[in-house]
Amino acid sequence: MVNTLIINIIVYVGRTLLIRFLRFILKGKILYFLLTFIINIIWIGFIFTLIFVITPDFGIVIVSFLIVAISLTFKDRINNIASGIMLLLSNTIEVGDLIETNGIEGIVTEITLNYTKLQNFMGLETYLPNTNVYNSSIKKFTNRGLQSSIKEHNNGMEDKGFLKNLKKLKSIISKDEKFTRYLMVVEIPFIVKPIEITNRLDIVFDKYDKILGIRPYYYVNETLKDRVSISFQILSKNTGLIVAYKNKFMKEVLYHLIPEEILLDSEYKTIEDLKKNGII
Repeated sequence: MVNTLIINIIVYVGRTLLIRFLRFILKGKILYFLLTFIINIIWIGFIFTLIFVITPDFGIVIVSFLIVAISLTFKDRINNIASGIMLLLSNTIEVGDLIETNGIEGIVTEITLNYTKLQNFMGLETYLPNTNVYNSSIKKFTNRGLQSSIKEHNNGMEDKGFLKNLKKLKSIISKDEKFTRYLMVVEIPFIVKPIEITNRLDIVFDKYDKILGIRPYYYVNETLKDRVSISFQILSKNTGLIVAYKNKFMKEVLYHLIPEEILLDSEYKTIEDLKKNGII
């Protein structure tokens, strides 16, 4: 019994040191979680062995009780860990992706066996249990390939600048690079003819082509009696740039489309005021 106790102490110390070493070397990687899980299973096996040595008559009863107690106590935790393993193995989402799930929109900054951490556009971090993420719908803004973007845009091609940028987009497709695409839909008064939109927005799209690395584009969804619905898409291989510039991009777009409406509805009465206060 003494030998078994000494062996368990040695195993416990070795387990603790090994897990710390693996955390330092493989932090955040799926291999770390798998190795840690295996090490803990082995350690539990040694504990059960010690129990049988100390109380052989009641070993089976104790082990059965522990199994039932652990199953009931850690049911949610086990489901959470299983969901975390599925998320990590399936690569449904990855660190750096811009997603929307459970009503929260943000960048994935960490995925562990217990939770997924999102950072929203205000910089606030939210920890979501993996069970909630795995069992909920996920809207991904970060993907590989741009076939869907091109197809959608060809259905309502309005921006001639997009054609100039098509070669760059095809290059991203061929290299299977990740990119983030963010869609924004606005309705504006029908004071701008659709044919004039491209000319008004060229200066904005040229500016953000340099900032984001990919030229934004738009298409008209529908025109009503007094309003027009327009979809704008901004794209970049850098998710952080999308988050940082999406609001400013839309402000500049609206200013160039309907400057009179913006000045009328805001506290700023001149274009210089808008520029001075960072509106455009």
